[in-house]
Amino acid sequence: MPDLGVISWVTQLVVHADHRHRDVGKRLLYSIWDFSDHFAWGLVTANPFAVRALEKATRRRCDPQRIARHHKGLLSLASIYTPYLHSATESIVNQEESRVNTEFFIDHTELPYMLTDVTKPETPWKLGALPEGWEWFAFTFKDQPELSLGEAEIENMLATSDSVAKYAYSRMRLAASHAWAQHTAAEVAFIMRECNLRSGCTVLDVGCGTGRHVFELARNGIRATGIDYLPEAIEERKAAARNNENAEFDVGDAREVSLGKTFDTVLCLYDVIGSFAEESENQRILTTIKQHLRPGGRALLSVMNLDLTYRRARHLFSIKKEPNRLLELPASDTMEATGNVFNPDYYMIDEVTDIVYRKEQFKKGQELPVQLLVRDRRYRRPDIVAMCMKAGLNVVWSHYVRAGQWDKELNAEDENAKEILLLCEAPE
Repeated sequence: MPDLGVISWVTQLVVHADHRHRDVGKRLLYSIWDFSDHFAWGLVTANPFAVRALEKATRRRCDPQRIARHHKGLLSLASIYTPYLHSATESIVNQEESRVNTEFFIDHTELPYMLTDVTKPETPWKLGALPEGWEWFAFTFKDQPELSLGEAEIENMLATSDSVAKYAYSRMRLAASHAWAQHTAAEVAFIMRECNLRSGCTVLDVGCGTGRHVFELARNGIRATGIDYLPEAIEERKAAARNNENAEFDVGDAREVSLGKTFDTVLCLYDVIGSFAEESENQRILTTIKQHLRPGGRALLSVMNLDLTYRRARHLFSIKKEPNRLLELPASDTMEATGNVFNPDYYMIDEVTDIVYRKEQFKKGQELPVQLLVRDRRYRRPDIVAMCMKAGLNVVWSHYVRAGQWDKELNAEDENAKEILLLCEAPE
């Protein structure tokens, strides 16, 4: 609506019988309603369970008194997009009910039982009764107070963080044009020099993403292998490398892959280490790196700088003491658009665990739009050095750097020092 913002409104949703009971409808609705910066979210329905789904997804209650403020404007908007709703559609929206006459006649036999199921003392039904041919006009709005996060919801959020991270990074692949990804040639020249590489040497890139380092190394005569845990990304890389004898790709999880051979150099760059909230999972990546290095081989790793993250931070909290602070965190399209995950407006740090939280929105590509709560780990230099040593890697040096300028060591206090770059070596 003009001057108000985006309205996410489901006017009709029918799931084919062959696809029911697979959470298809739920996933569609949540992808539409989960954008926390929209002005309003809503639907027209004769199903009270759909109304509760709307409330759960948007963390707000449908309040007819609140809906009444905008229902004429919403009906006017509907007249543009739907044949059965227009500004002259009969509607009743007041303090006690919110419904429209869509002349949608269905069997209401089960409706009283459905209303009983969704009505509890803590969640009264506020939209009123439903005469034949009418549907509820259900909306929630951004300026309404959000419902608190329950303990079960928090536990579920934490339990699914691994799959959320994987899905988020799969959507991030859409944006290989990020500024930090534009320095491949300079970075490969640095890798070849620091790792003593020459034509015919072997390199493993753990968490290779777009494969840009693999292809550039191959162009320089290096036999390079890239692994990534995103099958769709690897299939694209394999197709691109079909006629390149020096580049190959395979699907593999950096925490557990075992290729049965060792390499002269192993790369693990741009925050693969740190993409998991559980520290033990990131330690497993370092173990993988060590297992795939020949004796005397070198590894080049990078992680995000936690000290800089704290210096820039505007949002600090403890998820155990104040989990609902997460509701205050604004969402952004950082991963999809820029990759600048150091913008302090869009991250929140748990001061107890040092875990960094972000709300990331993904709208591009053929998949459903979605907003995800993403967590990552960042590091202080002594801590990541200790982790490398624990994995059996000797640290040759560790530098604060910025993307594309790895040969320029920065001071720890430099505002450009977003990454910590480490050169490690496997014992002879």
